[in-house]
Amino acid sequence: MNHPNQPAKARREDLVVQELPDEVLVYDLRNHKAHCLNQTAAFVWNHCDGQTTAPQLAALMEKEWGAPVSEDVVWLALKQLSRTNLLEEHVNVEGMRSSRRAVLRKLGAAAALTPLVISIVAPTASAGSSIPTVCTSCIKKITSTADCGICLDIQGACFDNSGCGQGGFLVCQSCGTCFGTHGATTTVSWVAPGTGFC
Repeated sequence: MNHPNQPAKARREDLVVQELPDEVLVYDLRNHKAHCLNQTAAFVWNHCDGQTTAPQLAALMEKEWGAPVSEDVVWLALKQLSRTNLLEEHVNVEGMRSSRRAVLRKLGAAAALTPLVISIVAPTASAGSSIPTVCTSCIKKITSTADCGICLDIQGACFDNSGCGQGGFLVCQSCGTCFGTHGATTTVSWVAPGTGFC
């Protein structure tokens, strides 16, 4: 367990990471959990290099967003990242840093900077399913097959539009094949099994 003043280091092994414009999706292959990090939590996680301290992280955030950032924001993010096993070692912040509610009160108008990590348990193969929970929602063609993220090889329904099941069913195939085969000529979308098509 890290001492509270020791810089934290982000865990990178056994994780599948999908960067989105305003958030980062992280699938933990060890624990079969999917985590959604908002912009603030993602910023802290991406800068946890084992050398940058909490005050330095707060200063980096101030520079990035051009607004004052309380060190409590960083500690709250570290607490959440530690609790979800996204750091190399757990960070001991109990009893010395503010709760999420206290940080929200203190931030006031800047509450949008409050870090948030939302976690869900994905079904495992032993539980009768090998489909990560993050793959159960619609994926639309945006740029390339990389849009599939961790769902790349999951079988589902491929559609010839961006409506996700609203028409134009093509075939049952993997997310990567759907976008790779059809995406060059038309807008496509893909939905994991359970839609009544596959």
